[in-house]
Amino acid sequence: PMSTNDYNTLSAAGVGFVHLPFVLGAISVFHSIPNVTDGVGGLNLTSCLLARIFWRNITVWDHPDILAINPNLSSQLPNSSFPITVAHRRLGSSSTASFTAYMNAGCPQFWPADRVKKELSWPADTVECEGSGGMTKCIRDTPGTIGYIDSGHGHSEGLVEIELQNKDGNYLSSKEASARGGIGAAAGGIPGSADMDFGGVDLLNQPGADTWPIVTLSYVYVRKDLSFISQAPEQSLLLTFLRALYEPTYIDQCVELFGFTAAPEGASSVGLSGISLLRVNASAPIWTFELYVLAHIGQGEYVISEKRRTYTELEATGNTGDIATLTTDNENLRILVGELRTQMASVQSHTSAGIVYTEKDADQLRAALVLSALSFTFLAVIVGGGVCFWICSK
Repeated sequence: PMSTNDYNTLSAAGVGFVHLPFVLGAISVFHSIPNVTDGVGGLNLTSCLLARIFWRNITVWDHPDILAINPNLSSQLPNSSFPITVAHRRLGSSSTASFTAYMNAGCPQFWPADRVKKELSWPADTVECEGSGGMTKCIRDTPGTIGYIDSGHGHSEGLVEIELQNKDGNYLSSKEASARGGIGAAAGGIPGSADMDFGGVDLLNQPGADTWPIVTLSYVYVRKDLSFISQAPEQSLLLTFLRALYEPTYIDQCVELFGFTAAPEGASSVGLSGISLLRVNASAPIWTFELYVLAHIGQGEYVISEKRRTYTELEATGNTGDIATLTTDNENLRILVGELRTQMASVQSHTSAGIVYTEKDADQLRAALVLSALSFTFLAVIVGGGVCFWICSK
């Protein structure tokens, strides 16, 4: 969220705004140790073990402190002293900030506060990976690698998740936590009003039997006074978009496609109440959605519809008849050109035989051939342009 310092600065300048919390994400730790799966019998780690591994104080998977909470691990490893490869994000990222903050919150003796950053100077023998896709490749390509990434991305790539110990001492995966409401449970301490200071909100290492220890919360920041948007319909369109962030029809796509968690009831209530604090022009229209066909109404102004064709699709459909006519004309011209070529051949033969062939006859034949060529070109432009227009508009 916005820091307390920034909040106070804006408030002192008379800039009123709201925090709208709308979706939560879990950060997970994944590995690529051969033969070690997730779930029951998988790998368990604590925040202190993670801190020691990521700072290279522990460099092999059969280290005694790891085996102490994973007694079956040694028999699963390819060999003794199987090396740990540490993967981290190359550039600054929110996942790095959250992961390092979690290790500091759970184990400050091994991960001090000066290592809580978006971008960190990691030990030299670690591997840097760019973006979520790069992190996935780093973990997958080298057996024995450990790395952190947002849970949804890791699961969608089929990576093996490590079960982390939460503040209550329980080991669980983010999937298990999500199924038991443990992602949303981390967001229990947000302020009661969207225009309050959110600088103290902390979703890391929160208590609860099923609470996931590394949770992030995404916000939209909006000024209360929307008069900086000159057009009244655009002001109310923004309100419509913001309300949609709390509608299951829309926000559930983030859940299904990307593995996020919709804001729990308390956070969503704060968000919806915050939207009601926004000031719009009294003439601003109300926007609606056409989720199923509404005769006549669906094609009206200020209706957002997934049932209606776009204007470009309509234009492309309207050209279908014209293109069919041009195709027929083109075929007729092709036949005519063939006949003209036959006549030209006949003329050349007669000329060689002594039959008189005038310049006027030649001009007529040339003109006919030029017109035919232009017709071909015109058809190609119309058909090709229409197809290109339709494709580019998709």
